[in-house]
Amino acid sequence: MSNLNIKFKKILEDLEQNIQNKDDLEYIKVQIFNLYNLFFDEINRIENMTASRMETIAGTQAILQERVEALENEIKSMEKELYVDEDSDFSITCPYCNNEFIVESEELKDEIECPECNNIIELDWGDECDEHDGCSNDCSHCHHDEEDDM
Repeated sequence: MSNLNIKFKKILEDLEQNIQNKDDLEYIKVQIFNLYNLFFDEINRIENMTASRMETIAGTQAILQERVEALENEIKSMEKELYVDEDSDFSITCPYCNNEFIVESEELKDEIECPECNNIIELDWGDECDEHDGCSNDCSHCHHDEEDDM
C-alpha cells in the first residue's frame, strides 16, 4: 500500500502545480481524498468479509477432516474384519470340548484335529458345494428352489 500512498501524493502535488485557484485546488483535493477513503473503506470491507469467509471455510474443513479420519478408521476396522491376511492366525473353538486354540493359516484345511480331545473338526469356509453332494440346498451358488419350482 505504500506504493499507492506515494502515487496518491504525486497526484496531489501535480494538482497543486497545475491548478492556480486555491479554492478550486482545495475543493479538488478534498474530493479526491473522499474518493480515496471510499476505495479504502470498500477494500477493508472486502478484506474483512474475505477473512470471515476464510475462517468459516477453515472451520468447515477441520470438521470435514475429522469426519474423513473417522471414516478412514471405520474402513480400516472393516478391512480387518472382512479381509484375511495370508499370514493370519485363526482362533477355532472345538464344538466337542469347547477348547479354543490357534491355527496358522497355512495349516488350514477342510478339517482339523482338536489338540485337546483329538476329535476331527470340519471347517466350513463357505466354499461351493461339490456339485450338490451333501449340500443342504442353501449354499450361495445353488438354486435348488428354482429347479424344484420348474
